[in-house]
Amino acid sequence: MNKKALLIFLGFLTSLIIHCQPYSGKIYITGTEIGIGFVNVGIIGVNIGTVSDIDGNFTIDLESDFDSDSLRFSMIGYESKNILVNDFKENPTKKVYLTPRSYVLSEVKVTNRQYKRLRLGCPVETHDLRSGFANNELGSELGVKVHVRKQALITDINLNVGICTYDSVTYRLNIYRIDNKIICENILKEPIYISFSKNDIDKVISYNLKKYFLTVEGDILVTLELYKDLGEGRLLFNTEYFTGITYHRKTSQGKWTQSPGVIGMYLNSFIIN
Repeated sequence: MNKKALLIFLGFLTSLIIHCQPYSGKIYITGTEIGIGFVNVGIIGVNIGTVSDIDGNFTIDLESDFDSDSLRFSMIGYESKNILVNDFKENPTKKVYLTPRSYVLSEVKVTNRQYKRLRLGCPVETHDLRSGFANNELGSELGVKVHVRKQALITDINLNVGICTYDSVTYRLNIYRIDNKIICENILKEPIYISFSKNDIDKVISYNLKKYFLTVEGDILVTLELYKDLGEGRLLFNTEYFTGITYHRKTSQGKWTQSPGVIGMYLNSFIIN
C-alpha cells in the first residue's frame, strides 16, 4: 500500500471512530453522590440504549447522527430526564441526576365478599412452538398486551417457559399503560424482579404480586426486561401462533415492534369495580 493510499485509509478509519464512540457516565440521586442501579438509558425511539450497573455506571455508543435527538434516563421510582445527545457528550463530568418521584396511591378497598376472578392473557401449554428474546442486549423487553374491561387487582403473573439454558435468571417486570394504541408510562411504583431456575420450567412459573396492590384498567402491556447481563444462553417461552401477537423492543427507550404469535405470559386478577 503506497503512502497516499495509506493516508486515505487512515483518514477514513479515523472518521469512523469519531463518528461513533462510547461515552461513559454515572447516574445519581439528586442532591447526593449515591448512584442509582439499573436505570434505563437510551435514545428515544432508536435502538441505541443500555442499562446502568448496580452502582449507576453506564456506557453507551452515540453516533454523531443522533446529536439532535434526546437521550432518556428512566427508572421506576424516579422522575425521567431527557438530555440532548450533544449536550450529554459535551458535559465534562457525564454525571446525571434523577429526582425521586412522589406517588399518590389510590385507595383499594378489599372486603370479605366474593370477587369475580379474571385471567388476563393466555396460558400456552403446548411445546410445538417457542420464541423469546432475540438478543441479550441490556434493556431488551418481551411481553403481551391485555385488555381489562373493569378495574382489577392483579394477584400474580404466570410464565410458560419452554427452554431455559441458564442455571437461573432474573428479569424486571414492567407494566405499561396503553392510550390510543400508544405505549405510555410504566404504572409500577417500585421495581419488581422475577427470578427462577431452569429446574422450575417443567411447570407454570408463578410469581405472587398481591403485596404490590397493582390495579389496572383498559389496555396494558406486560413485559419482562433484561436489565443485567446474563451471559450466553437462551430463554424461550411456549408460543401459540394464531391467537395473538408478542411485543418486543431491542433495548432501552427503543422502538416497539410486534411479532405474530403470543407467548405464554398471563396475569391472574379479580375485579374490584
